[in-house]
Amino acid sequence: MTEINEAPDILGTVVEAIHQRHGHGVRAMDMSEFPLTMDVFVLATADTRIQTRAVADHVEREMRKLGIKMHHCEGYDEGSWILLDFVDFVVHVFLPETRAYYSLENLWSDAPYEDYRDGETGAGDEFPVLNQE
Repeated sequence: MTEINEAPDILGTVVEAIHQRHGHGVRAMDMSEFPLTMDVFVLATADTRIQTRAVADHVEREMRKLGIKMHHCEGYDEGSWILLDFVDFVVHVFLPETRAYYSLENLWSDAPYEDYRDGETGAGDEFPVLNQE
């Protein structure tokens, strides 16, 4: 396992990419203690379907620059909940009403998390752990 502060600043880059496309309400959840295949969920909100797609596109582009390839994407065409699976971490971009309805924060309420103020990059954070090989 590679701590995020030992690898390129993956989480900081994800958060910054979200904010650069006016995504907001960013929360990183450490899922490493749960029987899941990924270590981190990153949740974000965008106000329109066009904006959810813009956020998703930008995150994928910025990860590619770091040499991190997306495993798969779900929900892009519909645009109310886009899931970007990078294997060790998953980015969820929601419309406000979709995020409220599915409430992943409540579903996984016992997971440690970090909230990022809008415009805050998260650069240099030691939370959470990501596997990158």
